[in-house]
Amino acid sequence: MIGVLTCEQVTARLTDLEEGALGPWTWSAVRLHLGLCPACRDFLTSLRRARRLAADLLAGADGGAPAPDRALAGALAAIRAGIPAGPDHHPRPEAWSALEAGRTDGASLMLRLHLGLCPACRARRGSEAALELDPEALPASLGPLLPGGASLRWRSLGFGAGRIAPLALEGPAGASFHLVHMPGRAAAPFHRHLGAETTLVLDGFLQDGPDLLRTGDWLVQAPGTSHAPRVDAGPACWALVQLDGPLRFQGWRRFFA
Repeated sequence: MIGVLTCEQVTARLTDLEEGALGPWTWSAVRLHLGLCPACRDFLTSLRRARRLAADLLAGADGGAPAPDRALAGALAAIRAGIPAGPDHHPRPEAWSALEAGRTDGASLMLRLHLGLCPACRARRGSEAALELDPEALPASLGPLLPGGASLRWRSLGFGAGRIAPLALEGPAGASFHLVHMPGRAAAPFHRHLGAETTLVLDGFLQDGPDLLRTGDWLVQAPGTSHAPRVDAGPACWALVQLDGPLRFQGWRRFFA
């Protein structure tokens, strides 16, 4: 019997799922994960759209260049036009209301840091509210922006997975803010969120299911998402995380959480 699958394991099996090549236990585990993980469902939707697009282009071949060449050219043109849509690692339009209302809580701090790290958002929204941060001098460069300075109480994520420090930032009822540091080749324990999770990468790379996040990238995971973000070989990753509700570890860790 197969156990709980990670986002990486599920996305690697989606082609076999579509082709009916999975055994009953693996099929059940993949379908269960898809029911809980919006990011992997979006990845499957993009995969299906790309396959339908290629099939339509091949079926409509009626002379000219060889059908495979036309299909490839058409698929590349559609991808360049945004079909299927790639990941958008920027705050959604409604999230910017925190800045427009002049708030000074943790959510607005994350938005101002994103502006400082993201040229695309500065070009659209201006740089007046942007906060400059030196990614190579973390957490020292973040300290002056936090209430009480840079005094951080770190705790381990366990077994070389990294460390996390709660931040004294105000936010919506039930929300909490954390600074996360994960070294290369680290993976967070597999867990499920009972509220939304917003992640801003301050430095490095973070693989979260099908999403590869770089410095300045922003990602919101919906309530009910199960995942185990990881850092591949290379530099450490620093991230700010807003949790709008508690999380539950899965597997054996749930007995010690």
